[in-house]
Amino acid sequence: MASVAERMLLVMPGEGLVRSAVAAGFDLWAVVGPREALPGAVPLERRLVAGPVGVADGTLHGLLTGIMRRYGIGQLMCGPGAGHDVRAVVRRVRRERDGMLWRDPAAERLKDPVALRRLLLEASWPPVRAEETDGVARARASAERIGLPVVIKSRDARGQWAGPAFVRDREALALWAGTADEGARLVEELLPGPRCRVETLSLGGMHHVVSVVREGTGPPGTPDEVSRVRSCVRELLDLAGFSEGALRTDTVLTPDGPRVAGCADGGL
Repeated sequence: MASVAERMLLVMPGEGLVRSAVAAGFDLWAVVGPREALPGAVPLERRLVAGPVGVADGTLHGLLTGIMRRYGIGQLMCGPGAGHDVRAVVRRVRRERDGMLWRDPAAERLKDPVALRRLLLEASWPPVRAEETDGVARARASAERIGLPVVIKSRDARGQWAGPAFVRDREALALWAGTADEGARLVEELLPGPRCRVETLSLGGMHHVVSVVREGTGPPGTPDEVSRVRSCVRELLDLAGFSEGALRTDTVLTPDGPRVAGCADGGL
């Protein structure tokens, strides 16, 4: 019998995500849109159709919640066919069922910017220059030492990491220092190069790359660049001991090779 970590509900998944989830070994259920092809790899009795009106009237929320409760499903994620409204429902269900969903113990370490940078010191790729600081003055001094431009990540009073500040020159650094609150910071070099979003599925410590999508309007990257990005992400997951679940890893194709910029929950 499949474990909670192996049971996965996919919403508007598309054939690519279904193939990846099947290859990884997940036990699948799928909710698709009225015009979306039914994924043949998912048993017929586990395929459900939800129309656009279901988002507005709460039907989709009730459908997802009911399926997960009935079958003890521990993983819920969206596919590329899910719109912003559908993703909002999925995020709500994940928040409501947070204590009942499977969460790999390594996920929190990967999503914490400081823990991530410490972990990546063990990687085969050259590390990103970064300093942990406490207070605005020390963060400003770190930025000067590392060399502008930098990214400054701040932790609030609740211990949560806020959105990063991109500081490109001395004027911007002075402006940031004049408005920032005191608190813990991580100051990192701003990585040059195109950014790629990598979605992965892991089960039993085996990592399947679902997609590598380059942000912006540039080309998707050469096969060699994409291969190096995939290797970089897989090495990170192995270092962290990430075993089961979906993860999103943001990478940057720098002139010296791929570097990890950050991690977040996958499939959202």
